[in-house]
Amino acid sequence: MKKIFLTFMTLVFCNLLFAKQNIDDTISAVSKDIADRCDKREIIAILDFRSDSAEMSEYLSSQLTSMIFENSTLQVVTRQHMDKVERELKFMNSGLVSDSTALSIGERLGAKKITFGSLDELDNKYTLEVKMLDVETGSYALFKKYEISRSSKTEQLLHHAATIYKSSLGFIAEANKNSISHVSPAAGISFDYSLIRRLSLGVKALVSFDALEKDNTIYTIEPLGFLRWYVTSPTGEPSAGLFVEGQGGAEVVLVNDEIKTAVSSGLSLGFRITAGNFYFEPALRGGYPYLFGAGLGAGFRF
Repeated sequence: MKKIFLTFMTLVFCNLLFAKQNIDDTISAVSKDIADRCDKREIIAILDFRSDSAEMSEYLSSQLTSMIFENSTLQVVTRQHMDKVERELKFMNSGLVSDSTALSIGERLGAKKITFGSLDELDNKYTLEVKMLDVETGSYALFKKYEISRSSKTEQLLHHAATIYKSSLGFIAEANKNSISHVSPAAGISFDYSLIRRLSLGVKALVSFDALEKDNTIYTIEPLGFLRWYVTSPTGEPSAGLFVEGQGGAEVVLVNDEIKTAVSSGLSLGFRITAGNFYFEPALRGGYPYLFGAGLGAGFRF
């Protein structure tokens, strides 16, 4: 049981550690990378970032400018200084900006370095490409791609209707301890529906077989209802991430030809990892009359 618990917590920790950054965390990382590659008090120019919407382009450049002002001593040339390069900016806003155009803008603004880039969507995530050119040498001082997770903010800025999966249907494989003597393999099916962003209501059914019992044939059937609260989601996605679940229902035990019943209740701790309309979730549970269970669930969201 201790090994199962440690494995579960490792999965949760790794998912949290390697989760893609939200848009503001990414812009903060970009501002730090820019500051690290510039001299103190150096003048830099930040142009618009190409994206699918003017609002997103404006947000990226203005937020980056704000974070550079806040966290460094660099001098930033803003849009208000760019009237004399309006023609070049029109080219850039249309997505036709080139390195030579950017260098021309930088020279006219008196900037030592000039930053621009683009935001593209790929494989259900966003990639922010950032370029910073040294005006004097024409070489790249920074050329890097950053991943940004989907969130309500990115979808709003891009005028996208966020895809929210409210229902899910999946299968469960579990090892549980329904008796003092043995650990039993179990399998089941689960369905849940998200009432609100963090709260889901669902039902599940599990069947266990006490395979190690030599003297009796024992099956346990558990029809359960559950209420699930998602505590936190690393990506900001609804109905995903770390959850706590309250369970209640019945436990029907078939010992040879004899049927015994009991009221079942307990708590579960798990972590739902999502990939598009698929999900995968390790979970631990404990309660009465069973002692504990540890399992994996996987299925579809729709």
